[in-house]
Amino acid sequence: MLYHRAFGRDLDTLVVAVIDNRRPLLSLMRGMLAAIGTGRVETYASPAEAFSAMAEDTPDLVIAASSMQPLTGPQLVRTMRRSQSGPLALVPAMIMSARANPALVEESLRAGAHQVLVLPISASTLYRRIDWLINDDRPFELKGEHYVVAGLEERLSLSVQRPIYVPDEPGLPLSAAASDEEPASSFDIARKARAAPN
Repeated sequence: MLYHRAFGRDLDTLVVAVIDNRRPLLSLMRGMLAAIGTGRVETYASPAEAFSAMAEDTPDLVIAASSMQPLTGPQLVRTMRRSQSGPLALVPAMIMSARANPALVEESLRAGAHQVLVLPISASTLYRRIDWLINDDRPFELKGEHYVVAGLEERLSLSVQRPIYVPDEPGLPLSAAASDEEPASSFDIARKARAAPN
């Protein structure tokens, strides 16, 4: 089976590549990764530069921003997952974004990412996510010309988009509408939406 490159490794031996057009975030991520004991951290402000460098010196983990130019994080990961990418095809990847909406999560997982990190993130949460990753024994599967993480469709089927809450009274702010009663659960909101006349 084709396991990802970080599987079973110790944190202090990992080489992590962080890719983001924003240099302050690169510095922040470098500091957090160093604080939790990661072996070596390489940072890149350009996804194209990162891809070339990683093809020469393959990292053990890639953490890439979702919104970058000229390649977004998911596009970069999909490029890595090509069968002709050599060792880079099996490097696990995380996409980081301040807005991890269902569409981005699906796009990232379909591209071949293992996780989506929601920013801002604490060092302790980052440690737990990486610890989970190095113990993740799901193999890669070749689908056409790209590798994907096994069980992709099953994982996506568990992602249910929550309905949007709309106050009953037009023009009433959300906070005021909910202030006199318990917050409605997503189940209650969905039930009300189905019962509403068309």
